[in-house]
Amino acid sequence: TKDIPILVTAVTDPADSKLVASNEVPGGNVSGTSDLTPVKEQIALIPQIVPEAKTVGLVYCSSEANSKFQIEIAKEAAEALGLQTVEATVSNSNEIQQVLQSLVGKVEAIYIPTDNMLAAGMATVAQVTTPAGIPVVVGEEGMVTKGGTITYGINYYDLGKLTAAQAVAILKDGKKPAEMPIEYSSAYNLVINEEAAKQMGMTLPQELLDQAK
Repeated sequence: TKDIPILVTAVTDPADSKLVASNEVPGGNVSGTSDLTPVKEQIALIPQIVPEAKTVGLVYCSSEANSKFQIEIAKEAAEALGLQTVEATVSNSNEIQQVLQSLVGKVEAIYIPTDNMLAAGMATVAQVTTPAGIPVVVGEEGMVTKGGTITYGINYYDLGKLTAAQAVAILKDGKKPAEMPIEYSSAYNLVINEEAAKQMGMTLPQELLDQAK
């Protein structure tokens, strides 16, 4: 439909995904919220938890536009910190173990964005990274609980409430999606998988442990 207002939610970059003309001025009948995570802050966790890190593996699904968008931000952030990056992509879930295994011995840490395929396959990721002692910084909290090591993640419940407020603005206040900018969550939670860190023999900075509590 081109007439009924549509609100997207948890789309990393609606403009990059061709859903709106721009995130500032959507221009059509679509607006909503983005789940773009604080990628730079997530990458900045790497030297904090692995001070000796020199090379970071960037793992994502090659067919997910949202993942590619985040990886470009991650590459710039890593470069700014003096970290080298190695990209490793998967095209289906059966490749996850092999691709992760190929990074063992080549990287000191791994970053995985909010990638649908990798999020669903985090248990497989952990089967490789935890025994190898490679910490994995991930895009969101659910990926930490499934085997990742650490993240600054957005609260998806709060993101849903933000989208609901947009719906109210349309239905009650007569707002037009064409003029409603894409909105972003500003609340981030530091989440740590202390059990995974313990299994890898990692000693995490106390300030991070305190912040996560």
